[in-house]
Amino acid sequence: MASRYASEELFNTHLYRWLSERVKSQKHRELLLDFANQEALHYDFWRRWTPETVSYSGWRFRWFQLLAWLLGTTFVLQLLERREHETISEYRRILPTLPQEAQAELLSLIEEEEKHEGELLSAVATEEPRLRYIGFIVLGLSDAIIEVTGVHAGFLGVSHNPLAAGIAGLIVGFSASISMASAAYLQAKQNPTVSATRSAMYTGISYVFAVVILALPYFLFSHMGAAFWSSAILAVFLVLGFVYYSSVIAERHFRREALESLGVLGITALLSYGFGELIRYFFPHIYL
Repeated sequence: MASRYASEELFNTHLYRWLSERVKSQKHRELLLDFANQEALHYDFWRRWTPETVSYSGWRFRWFQLLAWLLGTTFVLQLLERREHETISEYRRILPTLPQEAQAELLSLIEEEEKHEGELLSAVATEEPRLRYIGFIVLGLSDAIIEVTGVHAGFLGVSHNPLAAGIAGLIVGFSASISMASAAYLQAKQNPTVSATRSAMYTGISYVFAVVILALPYFLFSHMGAAFWSSAILAVFLVLGFVYYSSVIAERHFRREALESLGVLGITALLSYGFGELIRYFFPHIYL
């Protein structure tokens, strides 16, 4: 147990130091280094209780580096904070089993970490402008996934041609992305804390990204059913991805939000498919 705790604290120490090199502000860099030093104290504490050499997974470290590059420093810090909460709870559970002097030392380290944690996250988050536009990104992704999946599901009832469905999804999605970006621009004009141009850009780009991903199977498969279900699986992964990201950043419950989003997606696909079948019933000769 002591070896596992020491490995975790060593990992955090090195990761916080690496993250400190990514921030621009000297003040925030010092905060991250201060947090790294706190983790080093935790490592030193647990290192006393384990005779073997302590190390950590290099693959895990590189994975967190990749997450920082792709999703931002704040996202990684929030992930670390979640793990820290669990670790602190474990520390408090085993606290009575330690010698008296060790109890006082560990308790002091825990209290210091809890005190500085919120300060670190709020300070570093101010350096990441993308966080101010997370709502616009989610808006673009979620609307594109629901709308384009609906278009593709509707085509199940009126077409055997995956290429036609894929092209229709691209056309509808591209037009809708312009509409959504324009709406985001006008909405952001009322909010002085964000840039209207950036808001429109984030919304439009995220919308087009989702449209292209969801349309891709229709250009790869010759069977309509295979194309639709492949696109639907991609839609589910996109939904889970952006819901997880936003739940980590905003500290919300992932499972509840994921189920709600997937429920809306499923209902949309079902209703669109039903409408496509209705069109085929009244206009059987337009079946492609």
